[in-house]
Amino acid sequence: MLVYDGERLREHGMFQGYNGITWTVVILQAVGGLVIAAVIKYADNILKGFATSLSIITSTLISYFWLDDFIPTSVFFLGALLVIAATFLYGYERKPVPMPIKV
Repeated sequence: MLVYDGERLREHGMFQGYNGITWTVVILQAVGGLVIAAVIKYADNILKGFATSLSIITSTLISYFWLDDFIPTSVFFLGALLVIAATFLYGYERKPVPMPIKV
């Protein structure tokens, strides 16, 4: 930054060209990092992986439906299905089967 834009940096400052959307992205990234730190502290690393995978799927769906700049392929749908299935299987607890009473 200093090598290529040192003169403009001294003249206009480091945050030249930032607008509301830019600041929103910066704040969301910072809050996301704090949330991930809290998840790792209070849960486990596997849950963090599931949360990250589900957030990627959510982001791509928003990109497809709202921004119209993503074309999903069959590989995406397969990966999304596997992530969702793994999330449900990880949280699934099998109930013990009662043993029959012999008389």
